[in-house]
Amino acid sequence: MAMKNEPDLFSSTVCNGEQSRILYLDTETTGVDTETAHVCEIAFLLSTYEGFIRNPQKDVRIQELILPPEPVPPEASAVHHITNGMLAGKPALEDVSERISDIVSKADYISAHNAPYDLAILKRQLPDIFGEIADGMKLDSLRLARHIWPSIPSHSLQSLRYRFNLDAEITGDAHRAMFDTELVRSLIEYILRMNLVSPDSWADLVKYTQSALEVLTFSFGKYRGKLVEDIAAQDTDYIRWLLRQEWVPADYPDLYHTLLGKKCGKGKKHEPSTQ
Repeated sequence: MAMKNEPDLFSSTVCNGEQSRILYLDTETTGVDTETAHVCEIAFLLSTYEGFIRNPQKDVRIQELILPPEPVPPEASAVHHITNGMLAGKPALEDVSERISDIVSKADYISAHNAPYDLAILKRQLPDIFGEIADGMKLDSLRLARHIWPSIPSHSLQSLRYRFNLDAEITGDAHRAMFDTELVRSLIEYILRMNLVSPDSWADLVKYTQSALEVLTFSFGKYRGKLVEDIAAQDTDYIRWLLRQEWVPADYPDLYHTLLGKKCGKGKKHEPSTQ
């Protein structure tokens, strides 16, 4: 995949006009724990592209308030402003599963901001639809933003919204499912339009997004919050110990690749082999 200073991604020559359908999605939920939270609003936006040029006339949308099996806590309502009163009489998620299954079946790729979160909940609640989504279909706009802007203070969707004026053509309320779904699409199209990356195809963009990110600070253990760079220099025994643990590459693959790079020394990043 080429990087900057390449031909405009929105020109008709890119991807030879190959048609791809990207399903952008977002959920609003009763909590943040993927093992217990339930969906209380869904939004799906299926967009069709010739190369990287979207045909707006082919957009397909689903947006539904969903009655969860438990009340929405006030802490969740404070984020998305969906109340239990708004959900009275709304369908259960299973009641709209046929429509969801139909739109998912048409997608070549599925995109969300922090896609593992949304897909984990959807997989738990609708395993027949989301249980077998291949990794090669998942386009996580959060990882894409972290690759492109590693040093900005926040990669949250709302922070990116204001930083890059992503909502200029979007109406609705922030943190509601369709508004955030359209923001995800706007973010990805902005990155492509500004030529911040130049993939040859949507599959190439997914592959880039899923490549290893450099981790700057530890998020666990005795060095939680400390710079990886500092600990790699100060406590090499700890770094070697982490690299021997099977759970590190399984649960923290980006950290694992970062530690491999630090172990290589002299600031050179380790290039993992590809299977």
